[in-house]
Amino acid sequence: MPGRKVLLVDDEPDVLDTLHSILSDEGYEVETAHSGQEALEKIEAFPAEIVLSDYMMPGMCGVELLHNIKQRLPHIIPILITGRGDMKISIESINQGQIFRFLLKPWNNQELKVTLQTALQYHDVIIENERLTTKVKRQSNLLDEIEKKYPGITEMQIEADGTILLEDEDFSDALRTLHVKEEDDFSKAK
Repeated sequence: MPGRKVLLVDDEPDVLDTLHSILSDEGYEVETAHSGQEALEKIEAFPAEIVLSDYMMPGMCGVELLHNIKQRLPHIIPILITGRGDMKISIESINQGQIFRFLLKPWNNQELKVTLQTALQYHDVIIENERLTTKVKRQSNLLDEIEKKYPGITEMQIEADGTILLEDEDFSDALRTLHVKEEDDFSKAK
């Protein structure tokens, strides 16, 4: 996954080294932090798409860290990893921290890789959804402006075969206002 960024957070240096090695070999750009506080400092300068955090750390637990990061940077996909298979912890972490996935130590490398790939796909869907939502809002605002200038122009009559009927005599003026080219320029684009 060239260019994709993951922040690893764990107070155990051996765990960080192992995860760093696995993810670097997969092409991820990896940054590490040994505590929640260090992670909060690093996340400001390192635009991670995924934060993979241990649950049990001194000072700040993984759920608290991931919840804090998610509030500040909602696009980040949080994943919690722990050596404790406690169902209460997993439910709490998912509910409170909006955790994408909960993994147990020792992890299965293949499961870890698939989880990260799925998390990145989810991240990309979120980003694309926001992009499209912004585009639709801009287009809607543009249509509102056109409707104010040319009342009734956004109303359409559609024939049974799908043909759209435009009856506004000022339609060509509206097109010029919008800098839309004449019909013959449109057919050249096809």
